[in-house]
Amino acid sequence: MSNTIKYTLSILFCSLIALTSCKKEDKTFGELTTPDKPVIDVQVVGKTTAAPYGDSTGKIIVTITSANAINYKVNFGESATDSLGTKNVWSYSYSHTGLKSFVVTVTTTGKGGVASTSTSTSFSVYKKFTPSAELVTMLTNDASKTWKVDSTAYGHFGVGPANSFNAEWWNAPVNDKAGLGIYDDEYTFTKIGNLFAHKTNNSIFGKKEFLTDFDPSLTGAGDFTLLGATAANYNDGFGYTGDATSESIVFFGKGHLGLYVGAHVFKILNRSATNMTLRYIGKDGNAWYVKIKAK
Repeated sequence: MSNTIKYTLSILFCSLIALTSCKKEDKTFGELTTPDKPVIDVQVVGKTTAAPYGDSTGKIIVTITSANAINYKVNFGESATDSLGTKNVWSYSYSHTGLKSFVVTVTTTGKGGVASTSTSTSFSVYKKFTPSAELVTMLTNDASKTWKVDSTAYGHFGVGPANSFNAEWWNAPVNDKAGLGIYDDEYTFTKIGNLFAHKTNNSIFGKKEFLTDFDPSLTGAGDFTLLGATAANYNDGFGYTGDATSESIVFFGKGHLGLYVGAHVFKILNRSATNMTLRYIGKDGNAWYVKIKAK
């Protein structure tokens, strides 16, 4: 009797093993749901009202929201190489120097590799460029130094196409804009704290369509002198950008030199202890020029 029971149990056990072995493994992913289109939030590290392009480290933090996403592909806009991973928060440090605009592009994937629609967002970030001691001394006198438009020089204002480094379309004759509230402006650069002070004497000259940066109520276009409280003296921060062959001055707010066309990055074409020629790209897409001299 005992042997019969043991024999029966053995047969049942073997049958269970056989049934288990014959059962097919479930290799399905379940429902393949396409991830939502990614929402990208770019935090420029150290960004404040006074430093809208960050703390000069060139670092950003990217947070991605995409329901049903498992994997993330991120391109930070500095190269063709994508970063891949399963995290939705990324930090990145740019290698450029100066002020530059970038586009971050994100694609997410879900179960089975189903991909979302790609999303991109653009922003600007500033990474400190270490200027030569000579440049700092020239601009600030290692303390504070004041500059003015060199109204006695031919071509102290000029404009040309953005793909040229010549004022091909117009060069201002000597004292061409006298009485329009720009020749009495003073631009003071202070080394400690990289502070910029613009003494406007309550008048700012430029293109009316861009002077809305100072007075949003303005309408119309063309040469215009903004007067009164909206054109009052103001302070700003500034920095330097460039590389081995170029130098530029960057203003972090409304700072500018010469005729206002909405530009805040001024490339130095030539300089000495007493004179500078600078080039800047206006909101109109044209290349503008200004010559300034030490006061």
